[in-house]
Amino acid sequence: MPKKIIIIEDDHDILDMMQYILEDEGYEVVVYRFAALVEEIIQGRPHLILLDERLPGKSGHELCAEIKNNPGLKGIPVILVSADSKIEQIAGNCKADGYIAKPFDLTTLTELVHRFS
Repeated sequence: MPKKIIIIEDDHDILDMMQYILEDEGYEVVVYRFAALVEEIIQGRPHLILLDERLPGKSGHELCAEIKNNPGLKGIPVILVSADSKIEQIAGNCKADGYIAKPFDLTTLTELVHRFS
């Protein structure tokens, strides 16, 4: 059974590209274009979450903190994805397991996903 990755990203082009690449790598990919509810993430039982920092309604770091404070999810790696120049600091503050700075190349994406999944 393939490992499941949840991608939460509001940019359609980035989301489509990430989904295509990761499915091509053999992962099962579930996508959200907005901040998902923690309950939806729990039900999805992912092996990894790729989370955009700038989402409508709730920032990625807020959702990451909720995930890391939830006993059912805190062990799931979360990688923040952002063009924010302070993404490393933001990721550290919300206890994300890693980060990807936009723009990123596909090798960086796949290597990080393989490391954490």
